Amino acid sequence: MIFRALITSGIISWISYLTLYFSGLSNSNFSSLSELLIFWLVGFLSILGFFYGKRIKRSLQRETGTIKWFDPSKGYGFLVRDKGGDLFVHLRAIKPEDRRKVRENSRVKFSIEDSEKGPEATRITII
Repeated sequence: MIFRALITSGIISWISYLTLYFSGLSNSNFSSLSELLIFWLVGFLSILGFFYGKRIKRSLQRETGTIKWFDPSKGYGFLVRDKGGDLFVHLRAIKPEDRRKVRENSRVKFSIEDSEKGPEATRITII
């Protein structure tokens, strides 16, 4: 995600810089390297915000909840969100150091991602 934004913003900044340079609109007070870096930074931030804004926002949002039930032998269970509603929990979503500590009524912090079968709790850590 970030790598694509870096590459795309670099391409856009070079195109913008070359367009300004050959059209004669380039400011002579700035060095060419600083102009290119400004174009790159503006392009990078705008691409991140436009294309990846929702994904970044969702990955930064963390919620809290309580484990409703979890069966380690089956590798899945459910948790209750503090905002309301149940979410599916898979063993792979729990951090390895917390897997043995997961019990009923354990308080957890997690993120939500959409899977093929609906919303699912990911990046689960015990509080």
